[in-house]
Amino acid sequence: MIPIVLAPGLLCDDRLWSAVGPLLARSPMTVDFGGDDTIEAMADRILAEGPERFVLAGFSMGGMAAVVAASRAPTRIAGLALIDTHAEPETADRAKRRARQISIADAGGFARLVREELKPVYFAEPEAHEVGRRLVWEMALDAGVAQFRRHVRALMERPDPETLLGALTMPVTVITGEADRVAPADAARRLAEAVPHARLVLIPDCGHMAPLEAPAAVAVEINALVRQLEPA
Repeated sequence: MIPIVLAPGLLCDDRLWSAVGPLLARSPMTVDFGGDDTIEAMADRILAEGPERFVLAGFSMGGMAAVVAASRAPTRIAGLALIDTHAEPETADRAKRRARQISIADAGGFARLVREELKPVYFAEPEAHEVGRRLVWEMALDAGVAQFRRHVRALMERPDPETLLGALTMPVTVITGEADRVAPADAARRLAEAVPHARLVLIPDCGHMAPLEAPAAVAVEINALVRQLEPA
């Protein structure tokens, strides 16, 4: 049986997958990027901690690390699910916004930043996902300012995936919420188009937090990858 490894995103931990895990074909393994300060280091952690061969699902920042890991060890990663992530280059405006957010967090405004800038754009219908919103808040506060700073800088300095995507040979499913404002549907389409034979899945009425907003839909696609790879 092919194991499943789950990689979280910015300010997230294994609680991100709390609703997805029970719906998967088998109990998944999760990785923790808390101490890592580059996307490459996160990819190295996936490969160091992952089993010999596995299906890898990466969310947002974790999806970026998953692409790097898959490009480095294509024979070990049997299938790849990229959830609410993108492969767009870092723009000057985005880098400026990230630097401003680091400054706010370092000046004692981390909780306000999470509450006023991050949480509001994560969910398509925030009022319908109070439990998920509370979980996002708890994960963010537990991660803290130092981890936020490390990971935002990692995103600012992330490797250009353009040369990596075309070389991916394993089955790849790109999953995103149609209402995702962080990694929009158009970016997901471009990502899927850059990967040979990738499959694009757009989840209606879903924002950036698909593992919390639509866990059943996410689990269905991860399980489909597993079934594709295992003999009947």
